[in-house]
Amino acid sequence: MTADRRKRHLKILELISTRAIRTQEEMAEVLAAEGWDVTQSSVSRDITALRLVKANGVYRRPSRRAAPADPDERRIADGVLTFEPAGEALVVLHTPPGEANRVAVALDRLAWPDVVGTIAGDDTIFLAVKDHAAQRRVLGGVRKLTTG
Repeated sequence: MTADRRKRHLKILELISTRAIRTQEEMAEVLAAEGWDVTQSSVSRDITALRLVKANGVYRRPSRRAAPADPDERRIADGVLTFEPAGEALVVLHTPPGEANRVAVALDRLAWPDVVGTIAGDDTIFLAVKDHAAQRRVLGGVRKLTTG
C-alpha cells in the first residue's frame, strides 16, 4: 500500500469516527474539502479495503463480537483506528484526533510485559517494545482488542 493511500485510509477512519457520512459521494466531497483528490470509485475501493459497514445509515468500522469488559481494553478497542509495526521494536497506532493520550494511558495501565515505553501525540502513539518477537505479540494483542 502506498503512503498516500495509507494516509487517505487514516483520514477516512478519522472522518467516520467524528461525523456521520452517509454515501460514497458525501465521503468523496468531504475528502475533497480536506484536500484529497479522489473519485467515487476510489472511495468505493477504500471502503472495501477498510471493511467499513453501514449502521443506521452511516459508515462505521465493523463492530466487534463483544466489547471487552475491562475499561482500558475497551478504550483501546474503541480508540485505535490503525496499527502497524515500524522497524524491529516499535509499534505505531493511530487514533482519532485528541484520543492518543487516553489510549496510551489505557495501554500503560494494562502493563503489557513486552511494552517498554509509550509516547502519545494527538492522534499517534509509539509503543517501544523489547524486540521483534515482542512486537509480534503486541501487534497480536492490539489486533485481538480491535477486531474482536
